[in-house]
Amino acid sequence: MPMVPKQPFNDGRPYHGSEAVQNGRLTGTTDTDHFYFFCPRCDGRHIMRVMNYEVREERMGGTTYANEEPRSEWDFILALKLHCSKCTLTDFIKIGNLGWQGGELPQRD
Repeated sequence: MPMVPKQPFNDGRPYHGSEAVQNGRLTGTTDTDHFYFFCPRCDGRHIMRVMNYEVREERMGGTTYANEEPRSEWDFILALKLHCSKCTLTDFIKIGNLGWQGGELPQRD
């Protein structure tokens, strides 16, 4: 079956998650090799569903951290749309290898 081009899922608005998912409020864990996000509004470890994704940026790798070895094959940013079926929070985050890739992340309140 041929792939249908994906439509942007944020109605053309910039992809910037709300305060609910910023500053360490969104956490998660792995189970085998899958990563799960925990809802930052719900008590406990209620898992949010990944509803959609979009490739926001993609280019040949090794340019962002040219002095680091090994170099990445591709540089990328993915936007993920997350939804909690318990409290109905819908938000999104970005992951990729164009941001910080090492060291310690400062603690924020």
